[in-house]
Amino acid sequence: MSWVEVHRGLANASTLFVAALAIWALFLRLRSQPLDGGWFGAAVIGELLLLAQFGVGWILWFQGMGAVLPRAWIHILYGVVAIITLPAAYLYFSKIQDPKVQTIAMAVACAFLWGIVLRASQVVFIPIS
Repeated sequence: MSWVEVHRGLANASTLFVAALAIWALFLRLRSQPLDGGWFGAAVIGELLLLAQFGVGWILWFQGMGAVLPRAWIHILYGVVAIITLPAAYLYFSKIQDPKVQTIAMAVACAFLWGIVLRASQVVFIPIS
């Protein structure tokens, strides 16, 4: 399995995982429950998944695959935004006193992150041969 396939697989997994986090947080909000330890644990796993994808992306970049990307810097920008979104959202929204507002805010942050990861995967055109 090549690094390109690993990167693509991590992108697909990240997209689905972040969407599941957003839906889970929204579901908790609809049930008027705060984010629980299970959700935060899954968010840490999602962040580790994004970090792994970011690391494989850099491996590809240093192997010269950046020349294949039509807009390499946009792809890197989306990668950086994907890495910092969850920690930044947690640090910012953890100061809110109402746990219901925290839950909906994290659901919106995960929905934003889902859009970023989805968009980053559409920026790339790397043919697998």
